Amino acid sequence: MRLQKFLAQAGVSSRRRAEALIASGAVRVNDVVVTTLGSNVGSHDRVEVDGRRVTADAPIYRLMLKPRACLATLAPTGARPTLARYMRDAEPGWQVAAPLDFPAEGVLLVTNDGAVAQALTKTGRVSMTYHLKFQGLVGDNDVERLARGWTWEGRRVSPEKVEQLAVTEKNSWVEMVVGETRPRALKAAGDIIRHSLLKISRVRLGGLSFEGLRMGGWRDLTKVEAADLRKRAGLEK
Repeated sequence: MRLQKFLAQAGVSSRRRAEALIASGAVRVNDVVVTTLGSNVGSHDRVEVDGRRVTADAPIYRLMLKPRACLATLAPTGARPTLARYMRDAEPGWQVAAPLDFPAEGVLLVTNDGAVAQALTKTGRVSMTYHLKFQGLVGDNDVERLARGWTWEGRRVSPEKVEQLAVTEKNSWVEMVVGETRPRALKAAGDIIRHSLLKISRVRLGGLSFEGLRMGGWRDLTKVEAADLRKRAGLEK
């Protein structure tokens, strides 16, 4: 296995960041500093980063349905509830990929695959499906405006699909499919159409749905699902 892939699978960093660590001389293999990209390691090699041994455990891919009023972290804080309340067997190196903010609810991924976490959180390669609750009547013109996209903090937000779901006397529900994980970028949609965004629910992450999960529940992905997710993230052919 390539050394940078080993480090990513061990949850040390993304593959790109692992390459930087190798080039900087921070990585040792069998007590020898390795700075050459493309070096291979085997199951019996001892790998250290900044003097700390790391091991590439079997990849973990867990789909979780995050409740509202919950921090998307596996570390208990003592003040506000976190995902640690629902996933008690989490281990060091596990990351929350594509996290949702405290008020939002919906599916997210817990993994020790650093490359997948990086792809989901940073690059926006994987499409997410959101159900957004806006205050007031969101009409056809508003939907068309959202479909044209907008820019948030220097990065373009380009929805693949925007569709009205339901309208009540006071609020409107809109479905949006977009490769975006930044909550504030989604909240900006409300500012654009002058309707306050009241609720964010992520119902799909790539090809993965919340169906079958209770709030706070989780399940491990099948090998087929994990391979499909890596493919959508651009990590598999």
